[in-house]
Amino acid sequence: MTRFLEALGGKLAERWIALMLGPSVLLMSVAAVGVTLGHRRWHDIGLLLTRLNELSAEPALRNTGTLVLLLAGLLAASAGLGLAATGLGVTVERLWLATRPRWLADRRRRRWDDAHAAFNDALLEAARAEGTPGAAAPAPAAASAVAAAARARELNARRNRIGLTAPDHPFWLGDRIAAVDTRVWRAYRLDITVAWPRIWLLLAEDVRAEIVASRARLAAAARLMAWAVGYVAVGAVWWPSAVAGAVAAATAWRRARIAGVAFAELSESAVDLHGRQLAEGLGIACEGALTEDVGAEITTVLRKQT
Repeated sequence: MTRFLEALGGKLAERWIALMLGPSVLLMSVAAVGVTLGHRRWHDIGLLLTRLNELSAEPALRNTGTLVLLLAGLLAASAGLGLAATGLGVTVERLWLATRPRWLADRRRRRWDDAHAAFNDALLEAARAEGTPGAAAPAPAAASAVAAAARARELNARRNRIGLTAPDHPFWLGDRIAAVDTRVWRAYRLDITVAWPRIWLLLAEDVRAEIVASRARLAAAARLMAWAVGYVAVGAVWWPSAVAGAVAAATAWRRARIAGVAFAELSESAVDLHGRQLAEGLGIACEGALTEDVGAEITTVLRKQT
């Protein structure tokens, strides 16, 4: 237990330095540079060096007690900024996964509906172009069938870029993660909300670690977005900071999409690969792959329905 506590303390210290101290000091440094230079002299390194020399010449800074107090204040401010960024990151993540505002969700839904209708039309066109199965077709007709099939694949990819299922969230990330529930329900009639804790117990340790890591990367991307907000705010006094904030925000969103896709695919894969094992563990007969009937029975058992 002692070793565990020591290891935990070391990890907490490392996480505090990585998540709070470093990014906080960097942001405060950028803010100090921005206040010193301003918009008009944003690139004046000479002015910055002059201010630093003037500051270092202050008699108060040669006092050990003053330096200790300044260091303590810096650490306290860093911790405060880190906690604020962590809290804002949680808010950002909730916003990405939220179902409101509805007008944004409805706008994405209309785009998806249009793409879905175009895809269905392309499928019908491809079916007409193929003609009767087994019948010999002239070269132009065969080329037309190939083109129609390629068009259908293109429209299917376009629809899936909007959402794998009909959107119900204002942001793509929320729909991508929520699609796991919808797809599992459609395929197996399995309520993943009640099934997931049991499936989690069936997973190997390395598989759990991979899912946890993808979830952690999503949270880290949300924190990066929070730091980006801080840099954009400093941009009010020094415009290069706003540029850096915009780049950080774009990076955070891309990382969030990658992490969200990995988390969703790993979670769905866990159901696909361990659904039968879950059924057998509950005493439900499952011959071969998981079916809708077996999934519905699992759902009934786990919901404690009578």
